[in-house]
Amino acid sequence: MTTRPKILLLGDSLTQTSFEGWSGKLADVFQRRADVVNRGYSGYNTEFYLHLDTVWNELLVNVQLAVVWFGANDAGLPDLAAHHHVPLERYRENLNTILNRLQVQFKPPRIILITPPPVHHEQRLAHQVQRYGEKATGELERTLEQTRKYALACQRVASEKKLPCLNLFDLMHSEADFGRFFHDGLHFSKKGHEFVANALLRAIQEHFASFAVVPDPYTSQWCNSGSHCESLSSQGPYHDQIDHSDIGKAFPL
Repeated sequence: MTTRPKILLLGDSLTQTSFEGWSGKLADVFQRRADVVNRGYSGYNTEFYLHLDTVWNELLVNVQLAVVWFGANDAGLPDLAAHHHVPLERYRENLNTILNRLQVQFKPPRIILITPPPVHHEQRLAHQVQRYGEKATGELERTLEQTRKYALACQRVASEKKLPCLNLFDLMHSEADFGRFFHDGLHFSKKGHEFVANALLRAIQEHFASFAVVPDPYTSQWCNSGSHCESLSSQGPYHDQIDHSDIGKAFPL
C-alpha cells in the first residue's frame, strides 16, 4: 500500500498551536495529496527539541517537505528567560544538527526554515500585567533587538546549507502596525496566522514549485478534479471521474 506523502512541521508553540491557523490552512490546501504532521512543542527551544526522542525515533515514511521553525524561545534574554534562552552560537549549532538529521532521514530533503517572528514590546508588557497583575516585572523577557540576531543566524544557517529561508521577522516587522499579527506580542492572532500561511505558501511556490497546489479556477477549491499539483496527485479518483455504472474502471489494480 502506498503511504500518503507527508509535510512535517518541527517547532515550538508557534507550530504546536498552528492547526488553529496557518498549518490548518496548509492541511486544507494539501487535502487528499499530503498529510500535515504537526510536531511542534510549546515552550521548547532547539536544545530541548534535540532531546525529544519521541520525535527523532519516530518512523515517518514518505516525508516530502519539512518546515523547521525555531528561535522564538531560544532568543529569550539570558537573565529574564533563562529557562528558554539558548546562546546564539549554540542555537546555530542546534539548527545545523536538526537539519542534518532531516537530510539524512528524508530524501529528497526538501526543507524550508522560518526565522523567529518579531516581538511586539507594548503587547508583551500588557500581557505580562494581564497575566501576573501586581507581580508583573515590567521588564521584557524577549526583545526585537535580541530576536533579530536569531533571525539573522537562522538565515545564515539556511544559506550555508543551501536551503530556503522564510524571513518572517522582516516580513512582519516591515508591515505597518505589525502588532495586529499577535495577541500577546509573541503568539499569533487570526491575522497573524493568515499572514504566515500565505507567506509559507508563497515560499513553497517559489522554492518547490512542483509542490504548489493550483486550485480549481471556477470553484477555488484546492482538491477537486479542476485542481492540480505537479508532484502530488490526489489520493483516489474524484467522484466526477467515476462511472457509477462501472465503478471498478476508476480504481485500477
